[in-house]
Amino acid sequence: MSRRQIFLATGALLFMPVPVFAQDRPVKVYFEPCDRQQLNDAITAALTKPPFLLLTKYMPDALIVSIPDRITIERQQKGAIWTFTVQFRRNGDSLGQSVESCSDTMLSDCTDQLVSDVKSAAGLGP
Repeated sequence: MSRRQIFLATGALLFMPVPVFAQDRPVKVYFEPCDRQQLNDAITAALTKPPFLLLTKYMPDALIVSIPDRITIERQQKGAIWTFTVQFRRNGDSLGQSVESCSDTMLSDCTDQLVSDVKSAAGLGP
């Protein structure tokens, strides 16, 4: 093989399509805890899974997730229903809010919806 052929073959290899796997950057999230530890624990656990990077302190450009109002607890025979509003902010700007409602024995219902809402607030889509 001549040098020219080697050069052309090497050049062709450089331009071959190569599968690229998307490596999304994690979404930096800071959660401001509320006064219910059981709920804090459930939300923290949900926000530690990809695509989130849960921060231990506020940083610029982080998505802030908070529960600014009180949590309403409606007692029933089989437990209680928790209802609360979650607010989303970034760099001082409000990005919206959502109302979550779930049984105290199935907080995962709230956290599953919350994860979807956080993704939307972060601009990740459905």
